[in-house]
Amino acid sequence: MEYVLLAFIAFCPAIFYMLYIIAFDHRKPEPPKALLLSALLGIVVAMPVVLSMDASVVRIEEGLSFTQSFILGFFKLALPSEVAKWLVLCVFLSLNRFYDEYIDGIVYSVCLAMGYAGIFGAWFLSGYLDESFATLLEMSAIMIFVLVPIHFISGTIMGYYLGLARKRRKILNHVFALILPIITNGVLSSVVLMIGRHWEYYFVVGVVLTILAMVVYSYIYHLLELDKKNKSSNF
Repeated sequence: MEYVLLAFIAFCPAIFYMLYIIAFDHRKPEPPKALLLSALLGIVVAMPVVLSMDASVVRIEEGLSFTQSFILGFFKLALPSEVAKWLVLCVFLSLNRFYDEYIDGIVYSVCLAMGYAGIFGAWFLSGYLDESFATLLEMSAIMIFVLVPIHFISGTIMGYYLGLARKRRKILNHVFALILPIITNGVLSSVVLMIGRHWEYYFVVGVVLTILAMVVYSYIYHLLELDKKNKSSNF
């Protein structure tokens, strides 16, 4: 029952972000089955990557050293998760006959990332089941307002460059679609691990996430504008 509750808590913000990004795709909406499949692929990808790690390894404690947080943030969290998502997404988009707009790259990428984030969030919270309810509540707040948004932002960045790669600088944009999410996820995850439970610093994290959210919104707007220009031609 506890794990069902954790999954519910973890997937609620993930579903919110999925619905948020899907709302932008109003001109030629993607079939619900295709969107669901992309989210399920994110869950499937998360299983071997996330569940192979002990949840006690990555914990928000009093804060790790710069070296420790860098190693965990980049090599334990960002690198395997973003590489796995990128590989699956590239294959999925190449086989998806409904992928006919620039904005679809972000839509499918975020859906996949949110499927991954749901499993990741439940895995993260499972490391605190033996602690107090107050601690579990605090970690849930970090998961909802920090960890899931990190995956949303990195997923949007990945989808933006994969969307551009359909028509422009294919190799370069595919590289950007992989490298930039790794950097974004790695830096933010490392900062969170370094901060630990020094709650006064999360205001800074919130400001950074807000700025990044504005950046990815500009990405969404840019692809929507490209779709308007190309609406009379085949994508």
